[in-house]
Amino acid sequence: MDLALNLDVNLEQKQELVMTPKLQMAIKLLQYSSIELKEFLEDEMKDNPLLDKYEEREDHLDQRIKNQYQSYRYGSNYNQEDFNYENMVTYQPNLLEYLENQLYEVLTDDEIKIGKYILGNLDEKGFLPRSVNQIAKELDADIKLVEKITKKIQQLEPAGIAARSLKECYLSQLEQVDLDTNDAEFLIAEYLDLILTEKNQELLKETKWNKKRLTKALQVITKLTSNPASLVTEHKKTQYIMPDIVIKKVNNKYVIVLNDKASPLLRINPYYYEVMQKSKKDDTYRYLEKKFKSALWIIKSIEQRRMTVYRIAKTIADRQKNFLDKGVKYLKPLTMQDIADEIEMHESTVSRATDNKFIQTPRGIFDFKFFFCGGVNDISTISIKAIIIELIKDENKKSPLSDNEISKLLKNKQNLKLSRRTIAKYRNELGIPSSVKRRKKY
Repeated sequence: MDLALNLDVNLEQKQELVMTPKLQMAIKLLQYSSIELKEFLEDEMKDNPLLDKYEEREDHLDQRIKNQYQSYRYGSNYNQEDFNYENMVTYQPNLLEYLENQLYEVLTDDEIKIGKYILGNLDEKGFLPRSVNQIAKELDADIKLVEKITKKIQQLEPAGIAARSLKECYLSQLEQVDLDTNDAEFLIAEYLDLILTEKNQELLKETKWNKKRLTKALQVITKLTSNPASLVTEHKKTQYIMPDIVIKKVNNKYVIVLNDKASPLLRINPYYYEVMQKSKKDDTYRYLEKKFKSALWIIKSIEQRRMTVYRIAKTIADRQKNFLDKGVKYLKPLTMQDIADEIEMHESTVSRATDNKFIQTPRGIFDFKFFFCGGVNDISTISIKAIIIELIKDENKKSPLSDNEISKLLKNKQNLKLSRRTIAKYRNELGIPSSVKRRKKY
C-alpha cells in the first residue's frame, strides 16, 4: 500500500478586527453613563498632568449659546436653565444592566448575543412582547435555540422576567417559590380569567374544591406580581439624572444641545505642555510625551463620543417631531437600525452610544431607548398604549369599555386592527384592570 504525503503551502488572506486595548477603551467610553464618564475622567486627570478640563467663563458661555440658538448650528454647551435640578426626574437603575450581569451565569459565550437581544426587547414591566419566531427570524437563528435561551433567561432574577404572557409570568414565579404550589399552578393554567375577574364562586364550581382549599391557593397567587421589573427597581436607591442632550424649541425649530456637565470639554494643560516642549530628551520628556499622547487620544475619543450621541439625538428629533410637538400619542415606530442607516454607523454602535443616556425634551426627560419601539400602521406601541389609557380615562363609568369595544374604537378612529387579545395584553402591561373590575371600582 502506497502512502502519498503531500505538503502544500497555501497563502490565504483574512480580514478580521483586532480589539486593541485602545479600541476596547473607546467602546467602553461610548457606553459609559455620564456618572461613569465623570469618574473615569477624574481618575485620568489625577494620573495625567497633561489632561485638563476646559473651564469656560460664564459670560462667554452665555454668548456662545445665544449665537448657537440664532444660527441653529451644532453647539457643545448648555444654558444653566436647561439643566435646572428641578427639571430633572428620578429614575431607577437600569433593569437591562441588572439582567445582563446575570447572563453569563446561565448562558454560554455562543448564546450571549441572542440573550442580549432578547433582553433588549423586554418592555417596561419585564415582559417579552416578541415571539420566539420573530426573534429567530430577525437574528437568522434556530428557533429551538432562541426558545432554549429564552427559558434560561426566565431563570434570572427577578422571577417572572422575560415572560410572554401573564400566565407564563405567574407560573415562572411559582417555580421559584419554596412551597407546595400545585393548586395555584392549576388555577393559573386553567382559570386565569376567573382569577383576574375575582369570580370565586365560579372557581369553586369549576374546581369542585372546598372554600378553604381555594382560599389557600388564591393566597399564594395574590403574592405574585404582574410587573416583575418592579422587583428590581423598587428596592434600588432613587437617583437624580442629568440629561446628556437637551432638545429645545427655538423659533419653531428644534435645537440639539450637548450637556458639558454630562460630557465635559477637555484640553491639553498648557503649563505641562510647555514643560514638555522645553525639556531635553530625558526621562521627564519621555514621561510627559507619553502622557501627552494619552491625553490626545482621550480628548479625541470623548469628542467622537459627543458627536455620535449628538448625531443620534438629531436623527431622533427629526424622526419624532410629531412627538416633540404633540406628545406620546404621536410617537412613531423607530428602530436602532433606522438610526444606524441614517447616520451610516453600525447598529451595535448606536446601541452602545444610547446606553444609560438621557434626553431632555419639551415632553420630559427620557432614556434614549424609550424612542426605539415597534408599532402598527406607523403608530408606535407606546402611542397605542397612550391611546388606550385615554379611551379608558374618558369611558362611561357605568359601562366601562371591554377589550373588544376598545379594539373596535381603535379600528374606527385610528385604523388600527388589533385583536381583543392584544388589547388585553397591553391593558395588563399598563396595570389597568378589566372592564368588570373597573365597574366594581367605579
